[in-house]
Amino acid sequence: MSQSRTKSELPPPKDPQGISKWARAYARNRSLGVVVLMIIFVVLSVAIGGSSYLAAVAFLSGSMPLLLLSIALFMSAIGALIYLSVPKWGGKFQQRVVQRLYAREGNVALSAPGERKRVWGQVLGGCLGICVIASVVMSFVLDIPVKYMQPISALYVVPFLVGLWFLMRPMVGYAALLWPALYATHAILILAGAPILFTGPWDGLNMLIPVAGYGMLSGLVGHVYSRVALRQLKRLTQVDPTGTDQLEEVSGQ
Repeated sequence: MSQSRTKSELPPPKDPQGISKWARAYARNRSLGVVVLMIIFVVLSVAIGGSSYLAAVAFLSGSMPLLLLSIALFMSAIGALIYLSVPKWGGKFQQRVVQRLYAREGNVALSAPGERKRVWGQVLGGCLGICVIASVVMSFVLDIPVKYMQPISALYVVPFLVGLWFLMRPMVGYAALLWPALYATHAILILAGAPILFTGPWDGLNMLIPVAGYGMLSGLVGHVYSRVALRQLKRLTQVDPTGTDQLEEVSGQ
């Protein structure tokens, strides 16, 4: 004879501490939003570079329609990049992306950083902007070889990413630290003479891979860990990992 029981009739969980642990791990690693933002960043970077090239071609060829089109594309991409770079706007956009991507799994709420942390986040973002501008100016004034731009950027990008991780706790997991770790390792390998530099038309990848590539990788690692945490949660709460809402109990007469 077969008899089914709904979730409300199940016995209480046997490991509440384990459930709390895996619930936090799951919530902190729903990081597909980071992957989406990095993909958008790559698209915008290509749009900015491509429109700049088109503008130069249009100017030299005297094609005013192509010049206006390339300028419009350039300004639109710059505007979108600025929008995503401002935490108040980009953060809300990422939150909407996460809610949509994980809609089937429900909403998860973690305590957001307090006002003090948000202020420090703005200070951290301002310092990053100043460092980026300063490094670009120094590269022209001091005629720094292009191959050293990524190691120089690591001096402020790595502390920024680590500091951002501290400020966003407990909303993010340890997988986010993979990004600054890989960024620093990339810089060390370049200084050590490792053959990982791109040249010619591909030299833009020397910055794009550490910035966007490692960001995507850390986001994917976090997402994979969230899948592990979700399966553990379902196991501990006695929910079938395949998504079945009922448990079957078999008894014989």
